Amino acid sequence: MLSPGRTRPGAPALVAVLLAGALALVLGVAPASAQPAPPDNATDAAAALEQVQREAEVLTEEWHAATDALTARQEELARMTAAVEPARQAADAARAAEEEYRRQVDALALTTFESGNLDQFNALLASGSPEDFLDQMSVLEMLASDQRIALAELIAVVEDTEAAQAEADAATARAQSAADAAAEAEQEVAARKRDAEVRIEEAEALLERLSPQQRSDRLGPGVDGPSGPISGSGAGVVALRAAITQLGKPYQWGAEGPGSFDCSGLTSWAFSEAGVTLPRSSSAQAGVGRSVGWDDMQPGDLVFYYSPVSHVGIYAGDGKMINAPQTGDVVKYATVSSSAFSGARRI
Repeated sequence: MLSPGRTRPGAPALVAVLLAGALALVLGVAPASAQPAPPDNATDAAAALEQVQREAEVLTEEWHAATDALTARQEELARMTAAVEPARQAADAARAAEEEYRRQVDALALTTFESGNLDQFNALLASGSPEDFLDQMSVLEMLASDQRIALAELIAVVEDTEAAQAEADAATARAQSAADAAAEAEQEVAARKRDAEVRIEEAEALLERLSPQQRSDRLGPGVDGPSGPISGSGAGVVALRAAITQLGKPYQWGAEGPGSFDCSGLTSWAFSEAGVTLPRSSSAQAGVGRSVGWDDMQPGDLVFYYSPVSHVGIYAGDGKMINAPQTGDVVKYATVSSSAFSGARRI
């Protein structure tokens, strides 16, 4: 399709275009599609920003979730790796014990052979009288008993060796599996981070296109905090009080304080001040604590938006929450949106 104001290309140019398309088909590569032009006015930029902002927030929270997964895989790798060496040492010790028992059994068998006490027939031939025969039988039975005990102990040691070696092999396999999972998680973090950064750059570029008035309108009117004092001493209340100290701090993608925050960065920081370690992503935070309904929310509860979850704040009372809302904004109070609300959790 021709752009406005452009004339149809001449024959040489048209041939070149056709040849390029044919070459792309031969090589199995589709011709690159033109990217949509960025908005050329503040009004269109404002409309585009809302969509890009939403996508950037989702991707950023997915990036945080991938980071949480990577941390878990790395911790698992450390545990699995730490278990390998003790298992190997146990297998080595079991093999050494097996060799020692084998030497004892071999020595006992050799002694029996050299003494001629191989069976009852040899004992009878070697005896000079019934009393000698009975004496030799007593010795033979004692030797046979010793052999049975030694053999039983050897069998047990061999089984222990096999079990120890199997555990060493399993520990090695678990460590390798954990290493593979950690490497995969690390690649996932990198991919999510790249995707998020693309949208973040788009959002920031669009934000620059807004007029001062549009920027102000986008942030909405200021909301005061709850009218009454915050009471209580639970972890949520302590976290809420900590979050209040961060009012006015700028929103920044991926930030977790104390100079700036994104939404889940603020909640994870605030709860860490209360001695509670939360996952880094809002989606993972939506799985901690216990669920509470819209009418049962209390100050200190985590408030979540959208499905799947991609935004979180801390309920402050009077239908308000404190959150780090969006790029270009700051940590502030906001009225909880019933249309965006997807759940609340109490820690």
